[in-house]
Amino acid sequence: MCGIMKDAHTPSKSMKPTLSVVVGSQNARMSVRECLNELESQRDGQEVEIIVVDNSTDGTAEAVGQNFPNINLIRSSADKLVPELWEIGINRSAGDIVAITTSHFVPEKNWIEEIIKAHETASSAGIGGAIENDETADLVAWAIYFCRYSSYMLPFREATVKDFAGDNASYKRSALERCRHARRDGFWESFVHEEMRKQGFELLVTPTIVVYHQKSFTLSGFMNQRFWHGKQFGSERALSVSGLKRATYILLSPLIPIVLLSRITRRVLTKRRHVKECFLSLPILLLFLLSWSAGELTGYLRTSK
Repeated sequence: MCGIMKDAHTPSKSMKPTLSVVVGSQNARMSVRECLNELESQRDGQEVEIIVVDNSTDGTAEAVGQNFPNINLIRSSADKLVPELWEIGINRSAGDIVAITTSHFVPEKNWIEEIIKAHETASSAGIGGAIENDETADLVAWAIYFCRYSSYMLPFREATVKDFAGDNASYKRSALERCRHARRDGFWESFVHEEMRKQGFELLVTPTIVVYHQKSFTLSGFMNQRFWHGKQFGSERALSVSGLKRATYILLSPLIPIVLLSRITRRVLTKRRHVKECFLSLPILLLFLLSWSAGELTGYLRTSK
């Protein structure tokens, strides 16, 4: 039971799509049109299907349904997290390549082209890209950006990596099919990527595939999201390690926000970009890191083997 409530606007296709784009959508009424307009403009006669899995309460689904009749809209229950929305969409997609993002991001104008090109030229099972922030963002949006996406801020070189953000990611379907067990509770990219590496697959990150983060959550909304994502991470991690290691994670959990903050500030200072925005948004950023840490600790404490 995946929580799907309604399915609409499924385009008929005579050919299997080369690429499926799965957009997880949560309360993105302010950005969803720009996101989907850009995606639709990039189809340009190519066999590309776009699937939006939405569980918004702010009218996002209605906006998609009214303005994008050629996009497959799947409505899901409000309790789903974005990784669960992605998993629903992946299971309903048909492309040999599956790209995922959220409706809070606007892709660069060559996004689809670069994804297809990257998978044609690289054997990597998964390919991630760069994430930039909207230059007009307020401090909450900047804090969200630094909290979640500072690792993928330009500039960087193409490289083989262990992980990348699901908000700008694409995968060969053959690899996804071999990682179904890691997707049992949704498409939590860190656990899927870990399984891919165990199976000998390579992950690549490239600066040529770019998306732009728009205003996504309120302060309280992102704090809540960080807590639940942290709890899921802690629960999954605790199940995969020994009791002694789990106890060590619990004891060291007060250090989590300090470690995360040091990593973020080091990246920003090294790249010499958005330094002012980082320090101005620091109090909000600390709240987000504390929320994640509380969630991760809760996951460790409430998980039993």
